[in-house]
Amino acid sequence: MKIIISHDVDHIDVMEHIFTDLIVEKFWVRSLLELLSGKIRFNTFINRLVYPFQIRYHRIQEVMIKDKQYHIPSTFFFGMKKGLGMSYGSEKAVSLISEVENSGFSVGVHGIEYKEIPLMLEEYNLFGGISNENKFGIRMHYVRYDKNTFEKLSDCGYYFDTSEFDKEQKIFKKPYKVNSMWEFPLHIMDGYVLKEGDLEYGKIRTEKIIKQCRDNGLPYCVILFHDSYYNEKCYPVEKKWYDWLLDYLKNSGYEFISYEEAIKEMETGHGE
Repeated sequence: MKIIISHDVDHIDVMEHIFTDLIVEKFWVRSLLELLSGKIRFNTFINRLVYPFQIRYHRIQEVMIKDKQYHIPSTFFFGMKKGLGMSYGSEKAVSLISEVENSGFSVGVHGIEYKEIPLMLEEYNLFGGISNENKFGIRMHYVRYDKNTFEKLSDCGYYFDTSEFDKEQKIFKKPYKVNSMWEFPLHIMDGYVLKEGDLEYGKIRTEKIIKQCRDNGLPYCVILFHDSYYNEKCYPVEKKWYDWLLDYLKNSGYEFISYEEAIKEMETGHGE
């Protein structure tokens, strides 16, 4: 079994949220509740209070440095449209998409539209005009989809989608074809294995899911880590989890692979 790692870019900078949504305010309130419940320390709470004034929200460069250290061919998914707290739009993502591509990583769409094909095509065409990718994939923001979404994404021309996710984390599926598109079910998402902010529990849960994937004969285990969590001051547990995860996977002998290389393996019959 090989490992696919990707990153959803939900935020670029704090200014995109000023007078447009309540992300910052909700972040402060959630942080206060986590402090009162003992999930975060007081110094983390203070860092979160001042965090919005540091402007930069994303941690793309830091994650690229980390992934390069472990030779991980990761994929970064960028939003093309605004919605559900993702408020930067395609024009703000252009330079970062170019930077990620020039650094040797893959890029894809972090989708908002999942019902109406004309709106879904707008995202597809926007990204196609920005990136240097001939074939690219998508993950829906908040992994939203309905019974018809995947066929519509295939009709739009996407190479792969990686939105299917069992939020109860009980069902672990292999990649499968939806018409001309590959669907890569997601198996591990940072926010779900670290729901209670408990690092040790998160490690145990992560190891269990990886073992279940392997025992079920899956050729790939698909993992999502949000780049903005790679922040020691504001998200110490999440950052420590990702650092631990890469060490664990490397020391366990797992090989990292991109979505594109995984597709080549499956289509040539060389996948496990």
